[in-house]
Amino acid sequence: MQEYNMGRVYFFILIFNLIFFGGQVFGQSDEQSYSEEFAYGINFNTNAGLIGGFNLRWSKAKGEKQFQCFGFEFVHIKNSKEIRNRDQNTGNSFLAYKTNYLFSLRPFYGREFCLFKKASEEGIHINMLFGGGPSIGLLKPYYVLLEEPPFSNPPSPVSVPYTEGLEKKGLISGSGYFTDGFDQIKATFGGHLKASLTFEFGQIKSSVVGLETGVVAEKFSREQKIMAYVPNQSFFTSAFITLYYGRKY
Repeated sequence: MQEYNMGRVYFFILIFNLIFFGGQVFGQSDEQSYSEEFAYGINFNTNAGLIGGFNLRWSKAKGEKQFQCFGFEFVHIKNSKEIRNRDQNTGNSFLAYKTNYLFSLRPFYGREFCLFKKASEEGIHINMLFGGGPSIGLLKPYYVLLEEPPFSNPPSPVSVPYTEGLEKKGLISGSGYFTDGFDQIKATFGGHLKASLTFEFGQIKSSVVGLETGVVAEKFSREQKIMAYVPNQSFFTSAFITLYYGRKY
């Protein structure tokens, strides 16, 4: 639960900074025009702990203050009830009752609208973005290290996928190998919508340095089983922040 809340902490810290620096925006309107922008960034969201994923975005001007954008996101989605346990004998940790990793691939199309322009070498440029598109949910089994009786000395656990009730068959002593289970990935289709604000701080005319903050709603065609003993979900919402860098053309 502590890892899950880290995304919210970063979210509110950065929102405070935006409010503090927002006073520099007004009165800045001589920014050099551009027709295209390409940016890539790291995503932080309230469904994924500290680092949630990454994204790419390409924007093309459709007018003085309007842009169409195409992008791609790859994010990790966790259940809010996930708890990390630690084995006292080995020191290894594992996520209790976790059955699958859930990753989402999100190609999207959207429109950006310029709210404020910055000066050519200072201030903040603010855009509003609305977008959406299909989603591909990827469920990958979560593996744990299990030692079944009779127990050996030294222990000889094996990496197996966690299933409901596995803890009754032996001793779970840590997380298994992440590379295990890629041949068992299951895909689910869905869709997503997002609304956000982008804040650009670049000091060089052709550079893009900034952050995007907003909310995402996502729906899959069937429920996604991330944990045992808790209700499965097909609908997810999250707040996010993306720190990005790119170029203008």
